[in-house]
Amino acid sequence: MRLRIPARQRFAVHAAGIVLAIAVLRMPVVQSAVLGGLVGFADMTERILRFPCWPVDHKHCFSLDRFDPTCPQCM
Repeated sequence: MRLRIPARQRFAVHAAGIVLAIAVLRMPVVQSAVLGGLVGFADMTERILRFPCWPVDHKHCFSLDRFDPTCPQCM
């Protein structure tokens, strides 16, 4: 059996979900967790880029640091 939800109730549920998501994302603990996940994702991406040359040569691996203009070892 199919449950019919009126448009007003659907809108209310979506609006409540958005308000709840914004309220949760405003908490400092949640913000730290999200930022930590983004840093981990960037670190994982850099490790994937370094992997093909890592077993052979540790010095000449591709690194995202070379795009950083302040990187001392890249100049």
